Amino acid sequence: MTVLTYQSFLIKASQKLNDARPSNFRKAVLIVNFERLAELDGVLGFTVVDDMLQQIAAQLRSALNPGDLVGITGRYQLCCLLADLLTDAHAMLAAHKIIRILAQPFAFGRRNIILAPRIGVALQNDSSRTLDQLMSNASSAVRRAKLEQDPITLFLAELEDPLLFHIDLWSDLGHAIETGGLYLGYQPQIDIASGKIKSTEALLRWVHPHHGPIRTDKLIQIAEGTALMPKLTLWVFHTALRECAEYRKAGLHAGVSINFSADDLRDPELTELVSQGLALWNVPPGDITIELTETAVMANHPGTLDTLYKLKDMGLKLAMDDFGTGYSSMARMLDLPLDEVKIDMIFVRHMATRHKHDRIVDSMITLAHRLNLSVVAEGVEDLATYHRLQTLGCDVIQGFLIGKAMPLPELIATVHNQSLDFLQTRPRTITEG
Repeated sequence: MTVLTYQSFLIKASQKLNDARPSNFRKAVLIVNFERLAELDGVLGFTVVDDMLQQIAAQLRSALNPGDLVGITGRYQLCCLLADLLTDAHAMLAAHKIIRILAQPFAFGRRNIILAPRIGVALQNDSSRTLDQLMSNASSAVRRAKLEQDPITLFLAELEDPLLFHIDLWSDLGHAIETGGLYLGYQPQIDIASGKIKSTEALLRWVHPHHGPIRTDKLIQIAEGTALMPKLTLWVFHTALRECAEYRKAGLHAGVSINFSADDLRDPELTELVSQGLALWNVPPGDITIELTETAVMANHPGTLDTLYKLKDMGLKLAMDDFGTGYSSMARMLDLPLDEVKIDMIFVRHMATRHKHDRIVDSMITLAHRLNLSVVAEGVEDLATYHRLQTLGCDVIQGFLIGKAMPLPELIATVHNQSLDFLQTRPRTITEG
C-alpha cells in the first residue's frame, strides 16, 4: 500500500471516481493540511520536512481501508480518496479517526512533533462528481477550518468559500472607496467635568450591497497589507477632517479622533499626507487625535516611533486604543509620545457589577494619570458606570449612554435638538437612549 505522488494520485483517483460499475457505496475526498510543517522548513530543512510528510502519509495509508487512496498533493498537504463508504457519515468518521491518529506527537528522530492538522471533507454528489471539483471543495473546507479554528470541516455548498468571499470583498472595497460607498459614523466623547462633547470618534462604516453591514475589523483585515490600505486611510482622514469642519460650522465645537492601523505607521508618506489634509481642511491640529491600537504602538517596527513623533510635532494628539487588551510594555510606553489612553469596553461594561473589572479600571486610570495621560473610557452604557468613572477621576467617556455612532447629518441634528450639557441637564434623555 504505497503513498502516491501528486500525478499518480490524480490518475488513480479519477479512475475510481469514474468507475461505471454499479455500486451502493459512496465516495469522498479528504484534504489534510499541516500548517505547522511550514514553520519547520526553516529549522529542519526542506528535505527533512519532505521525509516527515512521507512518513505521515504512510501512517494514514495503513490506517485507512485497502480501497482508499492517499497521495501527497501539496507542500504540506495530503489528499485521501475514500471509496466504498456505506454512508456519507462514514467520511466524517474517517476524518475523526485521522485526527485521533495525528493528535499523538509524531516521533521523528529524537524529537516528538505536534502536527495540529486540519481536515476538509467533500462528499461526492450529483453536483460534485469530478475529482477536480471534490478537491476544490475539500480545499475550501480546509480554509474554513483554519478560519474557524476547527480540526474538521465538511464542505457545504450553501456556505460561501472564505477565500473567494475575501477576494470579492477586496475588489468591492476598492470600488466603494472610489465611488463613495463608504461613510463615517461619529460617536460623541463627553468630558466628565463639563458634561460637554469634547470630541467624536470617526468610525468607518460599509454597507455592502449584497452582504449588508461589514464589521469594521473585517474591513480593515481585508485592506491591511494591500495597496488598498493607504487609499482607505487617505479617504478616512480627509473625510473625517472635512466633516469635522462641517459640524464645527454647525455649532459643535469639538475635535475628532481618527483610527490609524499598524500599516499606516509604516507608510513613509503618512506624515506628508496628514500635513496636506491639515492644510486643506483648516481643522486645528490640536483638535485631532490619532487613535492607534495597543498592538500597533507596542510593535517595535523601525520607523514607527519616528512617525509618531512627527505626528506629535505637527500638533496632533496621540491615543492608545484598546488599552489593556494587548501586550503592553511599561518600558515601551515611556518612549511613546502619547496624550491619552482609551480603556477597552470589556473592562468598562461590567465594572458596576464585577469587582475585579472595577479594580482594573481604577488601576488603569491611576497609572495613566501618573504618566500625565488623559483617560477615555469606552463602552459606558449606564449611569452607575458613569458615576463610578466620575468618582475614579476618568476624564472622558464614550458609549451608548451618550449615543451611538451616527452619520454626519444625524450628529448635526442631535446637536441642534439637544443641549450639549448631556450629563448635567438631560440625564433622562441619556437613560432612554
